[in-house]
Amino acid sequence: MTEDRRPVRGEVFERTLALLVELCALSSPSGDADGLRRVAARLGTELSRRGLACDVREERDADGVLQPVLVASGPAAGDRRLVLVGHLDTVLPAVPPKVAGDRLEATGALDMKGGLATLVGALDLLAAAGGRMPDGLTLVAVPDEESSGSISERAVRHWSARARAVLVLEPGEPRGDAESLVAGRRGLTEWRLEVVGRPAHSGLAYWEGRSALAAAADWCAAAQRLSVPGAGRTVNVGRLVAGTTDFVDALADNHALLGTSRQRNIVPERAVAEGEVRFLSAAEGAAVLAELTDAADRIAADHEVVATLITGVSAPPVDPRGPGEELVRRAVALAAARGFRLEVEDNRGGISFPNYMTDTASVPVVDGLGPVGGGMHTRDEWLDLRSLEKRMVLLADLLATL
Repeated sequence: MTEDRRPVRGEVFERTLALLVELCALSSPSGDADGLRRVAARLGTELSRRGLACDVREERDADGVLQPVLVASGPAAGDRRLVLVGHLDTVLPAVPPKVAGDRLEATGALDMKGGLATLVGALDLLAAAGGRMPDGLTLVAVPDEESSGSISERAVRHWSARARAVLVLEPGEPRGDAESLVAGRRGLTEWRLEVVGRPAHSGLAYWEGRSALAAAADWCAAAQRLSVPGAGRTVNVGRLVAGTTDFVDALADNHALLGTSRQRNIVPERAVAEGEVRFLSAAEGAAVLAELTDAADRIAADHEVVATLITGVSAPPVDPRGPGEELVRRAVALAAARGFRLEVEDNRGGISFPNYMTDTASVPVVDGLGPVGGGMHTRDEWLDLRSLEKRMVLLADLLATL
């Protein structure tokens, strides 16, 4: 398709824009199962017209509530499918969409109904150019990416397990006269530090106490100093709670103590800190967790307290130099052939669909294929319609090579 440099803005673009406006007008905030079903059904109707077999399945979310998952499949190619991933839900309920020049101002236009509409437009462009849909093309559109993500994680793990490639329709970012494509995403591991000291009356027996708060504060400061600017790892301390054991372990019942003089005369015997580390390689993640554990042991000895570091939820990183690198380079070259420039993000920090994959080390991933804009998750959300135009062409060109 790259030989034809004519602008897209015509029947295909206008049809795609009309669909996107309609999708954005359908309110589908996370948890609104009926609204999500309406979006899934409307999108499924359009994809069915383009030759995909569409199935809206019901799956239970983290609270046990049934939510819709749209699976739209083209002709199979064995079990090695080309998987495209997106989400149906938005953070806010919809307000009436508005087209203003080259902007669509609408709830979810950027994140990420624009990406879903891009696929529909790309399929039309591919057909108009005489191309054929790639064998095994499968769109999986999930209902809870903006909330618990439990269905999203299960779906991505299942559909990516034997995929030949995964294309993510989340938005790119504007970069001056360029736009971004995402090659790498940081991984994440949550942690919890628990510290037990020795209580004492702060006026009568201060030196007999061992402050869990002081030890935890020292550890938190040391932990954050392990962060490295740029593409390095980061350690974020999200919260620190300390005081008597009763206060910390029943904070919901005892928060009224804050701002009063009660229990200020006790050396704190209990502290809990919680946070996360983010990293761009599995080795880097393991290394920083080992350093955090060493710091806990050292500070526990210095303060004569017991400090225990516990790790929790973890998501693997996506290596920008992994199996998706060639596919990312191909997308950049296809964009250049169309006269627009893509910059590659090697280090996007937010957790997204690729981090849910079972094996990011062997399945190629291209992320950030959706159009750009601004105001994500706010009432000022907008989509750049010039970017929608470009991304439709890019995705059609990319599909033609797959």
